[in-house]
Amino acid sequence: MKRFTVGLMLAVFAASTGCEKAGTPGGPGVTATAAKPPMYGQADETFNITTSSVSLKQGEAAQATIGIKRGTNFSQDVALMLEGLPKGVTIDPSKPVIESKNSDAKFAITASDEAPIGEYEVKVIGHPGKGADASNSFKLYVGKKDTFTLSVPFWTTALKQGETKAVAISINRDKTFNQDVALKFEGLPKGITVEPTTGTIKNGETDAKFSLKAADDAPIGEFVVKITGNPTKGADASHDFKFTVAKK
Repeated sequence: MKRFTVGLMLAVFAASTGCEKAGTPGGPGVTATAAKPPMYGQADETFNITTSSVSLKQGEAAQATIGIKRGTNFSQDVALMLEGLPKGVTIDPSKPVIESKNSDAKFAITASDEAPIGEYEVKVIGHPGKGADASNSFKLYVGKKDTFTLSVPFWTTALKQGETKAVAISINRDKTFNQDVALKFEGLPKGITVEPTTGTIKNGETDAKFSLKAADDAPIGEFVVKITGNPTKGADASHDFKFTVAKK
């Protein structure tokens, strides 16, 4: 039987480093005991998987592409499996297939916000319809996600019924966090309004300003509302905001 050659390239929109390396060859010809071990890169009657290291941050998703270089007379589908992905890192679909009519298979690779930070060895297996599997491995680097926190005035904002006061919601960014963050207020009591009702702290800005207004018949007392910051990508951040309303 003829063997075949597989070339595997991980093309991700995250940072990728490292060079390709030869793995364990497979295919129908590998099981022929009388044959010499196939040489890496030999176009006919051999196949190898090649990989590159991949870097992701927590909360990131990217598209990966696995390509195939077919040897003479090889036209099988090749099922792909990844073993050793850390908890919180997934691919979709979970079992990509390079169909016989295609030259590659694309899938999404995602690291959740809670994925453990570190370096991992991930094994890639190419399984043809007939013959032995091919295998290789690549380094997967999971880095800390870009994060931010919100802050509110240290003092409790005091209002009287019928009064309006300015409030600034500030942001503290990690060095690499450069996203816009949309803000919303949750749990405002009846008679208390915020203008604008939503706001955005844009990249390069340190805060967003709002007007907090108490109606003439607003309830008297101390209140706590939740401010949530929603970035373009990644997890939300929230902070409690306290204020009091006194009789006019």
